[in-house]
Amino acid sequence: MMSSLSVDTITCSIAKTVINTNILRQIEDDLDIDEKLSMLFLIIDNYSNGFNDIFKLIQIKTENAYIIADYVKNHPENWEEKILEALCILNNQEVIRKLNISFSDLDLQYVPKHRSYSRNINVVAKCLYRLCESLNQNEQELLLDHVKSDENYNHEQKLDNEDYLELHMLYWIHIGYITISKDGTYNMKNLLKHLETFEDGHLRIICMDLQKFENSLHVSDNRKTIGTNDKNYLTSPEELSFIERYCHGKKIINSGLCIIINQINFKKEYETRHGTRADSNNLSETLKIFGFKVETLQDLKKSEILEKIRNISKDHGNEYDCLFLCILSHGYKGGIISSDEKEVSLEAIERAICCMELRNVIKIVIIQACQGKTRGNTGNTFLTTDGLPNSFAPVEDIRQFANFFMFMSTIQGFLSIRHKEEGSWFIQEVCKIFKTYGNQLTFHDCVRKIMKSIREKKGTIDGNKIAQLSEIRQDRLEYDFQLKQVAI
Repeated sequence: MMSSLSVDTITCSIAKTVINTNILRQIEDDLDIDEKLSMLFLIIDNYSNGFNDIFKLIQIKTENAYIIADYVKNHPENWEEKILEALCILNNQEVIRKLNISFSDLDLQYVPKHRSYSRNINVVAKCLYRLCESLNQNEQELLLDHVKSDENYNHEQKLDNEDYLELHMLYWIHIGYITISKDGTYNMKNLLKHLETFEDGHLRIICMDLQKFENSLHVSDNRKTIGTNDKNYLTSPEELSFIERYCHGKKIINSGLCIIINQINFKKEYETRHGTRADSNNLSETLKIFGFKVETLQDLKKSEILEKIRNISKDHGNEYDCLFLCILSHGYKGGIISSDEKEVSLEAIERAICCMELRNVIKIVIIQACQGKTRGNTGNTFLTTDGLPNSFAPVEDIRQFANFFMFMSTIQGFLSIRHKEEGSWFIQEVCKIFKTYGNQLTFHDCVRKIMKSIREKKGTIDGNKIAQLSEIRQDRLEYDFQLKQVAI
């Protein structure tokens, strides 16, 4: 059996072999600005001075510049190891795959998923990064508002237009509002008092970790190899109850069904949806990677759409864990348009799929369609929109509406953007995120990444700058889940 020392030596050698300054620049080419800032946040040597260093870099550099490479020039100590571990923590499989390193070897060396352990990265910084990833946009804004209103906080106006929570945290450390020091002492009291107002279970787990770090309890030494029998894996009864409730409740999807309704051609008033075949093909390819049976239907009339959805259990049974219903069409506020140019409401779709036969199946509805005529403003002739150019019996058993999730390409009242060749912004990001992270992150974590990516996209139509915000319309899932990759 290989000793821990041997594993450490080999992995360290790999890090210094596969990563150099030229490779680092190539890595940065594959990172967006958020990921670059997260990497910097994790690899910083001296957190008390980190804010000034990082703030200067992001202020004078463009998104395509090599800000990580510039940082490690001035902070060369063990930077290759830090970069590799940070990539593992970010779970950027696309970059790691290009480095041609075994995921299992990296997991063994860095244990990136373990919350209270790190080898070269400051373990509290790792915890704070997890916090940043766990908060959605509204929660981040709420936390920043809480901090700004704190009498112990000295606000810096130059941060008012900065959206990066890690940058705000570096400033909090810089002024002593929270503390990360090299001698292993931490002060998170000011942050914890604000986080306690949040009710999310995953945040409660992070809060307990931060509290343990502050009290120097059960914190893994980031210079030691951790093993499965390590005492630092021991968990308090209070923490265990949260882990069982919020983490162990995750379900692994072993079998799934995907129904794609792809509306291309319309009667007369709505234009042909060029580019939607790319979306349909990408969805089919993506879900098949995770073992889903996929059925694609095209140009359905209103009656055919509703009949097909109502007959899913009749046609395919219910012997699967998860059902994805993906509808790609033109739309209006509160619904989609059929090929015969009739309105099909989101409520009608929901009622059709939420039947007693499928009550125990996870039902995910993905809608790519406009929800109004307003463009999201913030000269590409290939960009267009999914809108116009320029009742059922009472429900008897409410249980059938459980385990349901509806994910919309855009918010109510706004247009949805589609490239006439490459497909829609939304569906392309759905496929990209699930292909990259689907078998590593939970469904909700993937959804958050999709929403973040859509939020950052920009384009132009008719000389006007446009943007888009995706939306979770309904979330009644009883537990989170994770897809299981069965094909390469």
